[in-house]
Amino acid sequence: MIYKTIDSKEKEIAKLKELLVKSNNAKQRAFIKADLQRIENGYKAEKDNAYYLDFYFKDNPRNILLHDIRIEHNGEVAQIDHIIINRLGIEVLESKSFSGELTIKADGSLNVKYGNKIQTFPNPIEQNNRHVKILSEFLKENMELPQNLKLFGIPISSTVLINPKTTLTNDKLPKGFLRADSFITDWKSRVDKMGAITVFKTIGTIISLERAKDIANLLIKHHKAKYFDYEKKYSIKKDIKKKSSIKPMQMYMKESVLENPTIIKNHNTNCLCSKCKSPNLEIRYGKYGYYFKCLFCNGNTAIKFTCSTPNCKPRLKKSKLNFYKICDICGANELFFKNKEREKNTL
Repeated sequence: MIYKTIDSKEKEIAKLKELLVKSNNAKQRAFIKADLQRIENGYKAEKDNAYYLDFYFKDNPRNILLHDIRIEHNGEVAQIDHIIINRLGIEVLESKSFSGELTIKADGSLNVKYGNKIQTFPNPIEQNNRHVKILSEFLKENMELPQNLKLFGIPISSTVLINPKTTLTNDKLPKGFLRADSFITDWKSRVDKMGAITVFKTIGTIISLERAKDIANLLIKHHKAKYFDYEKKYSIKKDIKKKSSIKPMQMYMKESVLENPTIIKNHNTNCLCSKCKSPNLEIRYGKYGYYFKCLFCNGNTAIKFTCSTPNCKPRLKKSKLNFYKICDICGANELFFKNKEREKNTL
């Protein structure tokens, strides 16, 4: 039985594609493309792998299948791609898909080759084990369990599913990894091979079908889907064409700031948050001087700039919302950044 389908990512994908068209900043476009590729690949992997699971479990009354479950518990988050619940316990499945050439190393970490470049990813089994731990603790604290399950606990196992379309270099997959198209065969084989002794050992952890349904409904009730606000992360400013009648910027600045100025440039639009890569920043002053504060993730980023002359030591000078790069050696006096005017609170 399929109790829950995959949460759609179409809105997030559409928004990133829209932002990619609107953005005129090369660095920002690169980050948007990376986010778009990551979400599209992950979404495709989940749907592809879900297809093989759905094919077998949709008409199977003794097994409950859930896709895309996100549980928050005690300050931790378990984002689980697929869950199978039956009388023998719970199976937690993590979907992985790569467009490059995948090699699963002896320690479980992943090397993916894209052309001449190799990118390394952490062991997904360890990631899945953390999800299992959070899920186990969540169920213990949120369910009235019968005596047998209180004593022995709900058995939870985990597997990493590799998209069948991924190119693998491993002759044999390490323990804990399976191709999505062969998972059902392997899973049925494991059940069939359970001998009398194994069955006897698991009697204490047998889950009734009604209890399995209760677990599934509890997970659906506490599922908290998270949709990222990419429009807020990638703040895109509309280009405003300057009319020829507008006076130069120098006419609107204080004379004290404009003593011996060089050519004044527009404020720096290439500054990005070092943590979330958002351009939605403002300059603030702290213990160690001026720094960028990200208005999206609240992170701090150091301000770094240089002059064309090697021996120069530029500094910032503030005038209302404007910040100027000043250098006493080369005489530089440029508008470096402009903070946005904050809205005033009205009573």
